[in-house]
Amino acid sequence: MISALERLRALRAGKSSDSPVLIDLDNLPMDWRIEFEERAAILEYDGGLSRNEADSQALREIAERIDRIKKCEKH
Repeated sequence: MISALERLRALRAGKSSDSPVLIDLDNLPMDWRIEFEERAAILEYDGGLSRNEADSQALREIAERIDRIKKCEKH
């Protein structure tokens, strides 16, 4: 499984297509960054995932949420 750090590097480089939107955590608005951190912590502690797995899953979920919001805003 790809680590969260490797995934972030791929996202930043534009080499990942498995995420609905490209996300650079350093440039996320603070509210989205907090959502990401909280979701990753829940997935790690309550879900029993490793830190890398939790970060990757949380990143996917945040990307999907952002993508859904952007699609709604277009309509």
